Amino acid sequence: MFRLTLLWHRLRAQMWWRPTLWSVFAVFAALIAAVANYYVPDSAVPDIERSTLQGLLTIIASSMLAVSTFSLSILVGAFTSASTSATPRATRLVMADDRAQSAIASFIAAFIYAIIALCALGVGYYGPAGRFVLLAGTICVLIYIIVSLLRWIQTLSSIGRLSTTIATVESAATTSLRAHRRDPLLGALPAPAQPVHGVPLHLSQTGYLQHLDMGRLNEAAKKAKATLHIVMRPGAMLHPARVVAVWSRPPALSVEEQRKLEAAFVVGPERSFEQDPRFGVIVMAEIGQRALSAATNDAGTAIIVIGALARILIDTAAAPDGDASPQPGRFTHLTLAELDEADLIRDTFDPLSRDGASLIEIGVRLQKALGAISLGTKGALADAARRQAWRSYERARMALTFEEDRLVLEALAREAAGDAASTSTTPAGQLNTQR
Repeated sequence: MFRLTLLWHRLRAQMWWRPTLWSVFAVFAALIAAVANYYVPDSAVPDIERSTLQGLLTIIASSMLAVSTFSLSILVGAFTSASTSATPRATRLVMADDRAQSAIASFIAAFIYAIIALCALGVGYYGPAGRFVLLAGTICVLIYIIVSLLRWIQTLSSIGRLSTTIATVESAATTSLRAHRRDPLLGALPAPAQPVHGVPLHLSQTGYLQHLDMGRLNEAAKKAKATLHIVMRPGAMLHPARVVAVWSRPPALSVEEQRKLEAAFVVGPERSFEQDPRFGVIVMAEIGQRALSAATNDAGTAIIVIGALARILIDTAAAPDGDASPQPGRFTHLTLAELDEADLIRDTFDPLSRDGASLIEIGVRLQKALGAISLGTKGALADAARRQAWRSYERARMALTFEEDRLVLEALAREAAGDAASTSTTPAGQLNTQR
């Protein structure tokens, strides 16, 4: 089931998947009209001339081909805009936009429908009843095309714009972080407090850990009559020398079972959003960094990104009461290292404070956002926000040249950092080394 779910999510993100599926339905819809030849008497329906249908289908085929080509060129431009104005990591989310995929699929499917119907009509595939049903189906296709065109016009007004890309990334990051709040250990047991000593598990692949098939890993651990302590969460960079998990005892697994076990760790060249809550906020921070670069110099966009990051972290601090949380510890033979929530702050606000250290407006917005996070969240996240507030001030203090700006920022930093204001440096153990 995990593999099917993963395959479904990957297919939905591909631009070709929905047009292909809808094109198959279009072929079926064009040919199914001939069934009426066997069940509907010719005298019961009006006789539709072939020329009428041919003219109508020819118009649909020619116009949909042009519209599809034009729409694809628009999408290519939108993808390029998302990559250059925001970040290349956001392109996958723009490509997976349901509105764009549905519009392209509608136009291509209508073109395929018209071509197949024209060919079948030319060889006499339809009788009088079939031609009448084909006309009714073609009218329905025309109505759907008109609706799709109107929706596509609305989509064109927003797709590819930076504000839309930011909203898309924010939605993906929020969804990922909420899923983490509901099931932070992916159904496993908490990792032991002390370091585990046992048989290390290495993978032969190099890349980012994208997904964990917890069901398959639990079955393997049950067969081995051992506990598998997973020390790497999705998002970690793996290589053959890095330990990904530790067996509590030497596992007695066959070569085939070991191969299946390794396949349960899905490794790829890029990080993914589903099981990696850090990746969404990192992509959001990258948009702000791009805006603060010397080539762009857009402090306003960086301020919008800082506000979005604050919303993501505060709104997902506690899962909504209506959410159905999976049963924790349902995989009794697995443990998983917990996410260090301080990384959510360090991954995002630290690079933004570094790149915007010389801009007082960025410094002010950072302090207000971090202060809001420290008040709106609890635990490690709130503590990290307070420490980051003072750390951001220390960066800005060395970059700002106007003394009044420094004093304004110091006042905000002391308010946001609280007790952390007395600590001017971050201990080495709290530095971010996992990005």
